[in-house]
Amino acid sequence: MNVRTNCRPSKMTAHELVEELILQSRRGQIISVKETIAAVRRDGPHLVVSDCELVKLIVDVAPAFGLFVAFDLRE
Repeated sequence: MNVRTNCRPSKMTAHELVEELILQSRRGQIISVKETIAAVRRDGPHLVVSDCELVKLIVDVAPAFGLFVAFDLRE
């Protein structure tokens, strides 16, 4: 029987979660701020960072991996 275990630490930082999500995209893609924040909130319910702090992280990290950022929070 093959049992697959989750190797993710139980409490990742906001930066680690944002980076993990961004690494799932391919170079040149557009990532949604709204969807990325929702995924961080889902995967990191222990985090107390604000949405503004998450937007800053996304804007800082995404271009380093060749991604574009869609500012779609109000849609």
